[in-house]
Amino acid sequence: METIKKEGMAKKTFWGAFLFYFLIAFEFFYMASPFAVYFYSIYRPALDFFNASPALAWLISFFMPHAVIETSSVFINLHNIVGGILAVLGFLGFCIGAFQIYYYKLAKKGAVTGGIYNFIRHPQYACFIICSFGLLILWPRYIVLIMYITMLFVYYLLAKAEEKECEAKFGEAYRVYKQKTHMFIPFQLPFSFRIPVMPKSKGAKLSAVLGLYVMTLTLGVFIAKGINSLAINSLYSIYDNHSATLSISKNDPKQLEKIIQIALSSEEVRKKVENKRYSGAKYLNYVLPSEWYVAEIPMNGRDQSEASANRIFRNESSRRIGHWVPSDYNKDYYKIIFTKAEIRGGREVSGKDILLNVYRREPLIEVWVDINKNKIIKIMEMPEEIMYDNIPVAIY
Repeated sequence: METIKKEGMAKKTFWGAFLFYFLIAFEFFYMASPFAVYFYSIYRPALDFFNASPALAWLISFFMPHAVIETSSVFINLHNIVGGILAVLGFLGFCIGAFQIYYYKLAKKGAVTGGIYNFIRHPQYACFIICSFGLLILWPRYIVLIMYITMLFVYYLLAKAEEKECEAKFGEAYRVYKQKTHMFIPFQLPFSFRIPVMPKSKGAKLSAVLGLYVMTLTLGVFIAKGINSLAINSLYSIYDNHSATLSISKNDPKQLEKIIQIALSSEEVRKKVENKRYSGAKYLNYVLPSEWYVAEIPMNGRDQSEASANRIFRNESSRRIGHWVPSDYNKDYYKIIFTKAEIRGGREVSGKDILLNVYRREPLIEVWVDINKNKIIKIMEMPEEIMYDNIPVAIY
């Protein structure tokens, strides 16, 4: 009876974690669809709750770029490609393992030891860990990292419990299989990693596991914050006491300054932007090629600007989820989106700290410029409806 209870708990925990990461993948892909706003409206209250709290807001923030396409770091630039590959490979491996399990059950062949199980004892857990890591890289919120680390501990403990059940059920045959097969990876690591010997009493054992869990969480968050620091320092950007201006594509500071100067040469733009400075307003501005569209930035959609773009540019395009980023774009034409940044808790911040403390963004105006001719192409008022209007998505 106790074995049956443990098996039931293991399955519920596994599928609970599977559902959590399915929702992460669902958010990642669904946010690019026309129904994204409706999807976000379902759990926006929870996001708003975290976002409004100076103590908790970091949990839903991103530690790697999602809106920004190009940075000066090769490591950061590759994270979406690596994440996508791992997510797909892990999911395929998970499906293969599931097929084998149900085939063996239906055929009543006993313990699954062939196929992918010939290389590792827990391929489903291992593949789901790989898939989940890929999703974490694709959707790098701190709260997803915390759930990922939690999942690692849960799966290890579940795997150990299942092995005890298999030994009791299949006897010596499973023990022999266990001795010749690795647990999660099909090879011996160059270093020996072992969970410390646990105390015998349940209370001491629980305390030891919780202590190790907290240490791992702390290390994971520390590493993520280091990656976040690298990402921010790799952005093509300029800062001052009042504003942070980010380039979504590769750009140098002098050119960013030039784009701002051209845009502010218009009295209409200055009235929209500079008149707010007297109140100590902070700004988060985005620069990107005029052909590009990035859903996370409060800007005019492709339906508002594409007709004008097609009259000026060649429209040879590549797509990303929620992004329109042509690889062959005219480097003389850019647009800058000025937004007023509401700082969380009303804190006094400047420069890079603006990025880390943005609570809401108020889109002010969108300006297209020709940097070769030093002139404004056009000025666009912001639309009444913004795709992710102040929904806590990636800031950069």
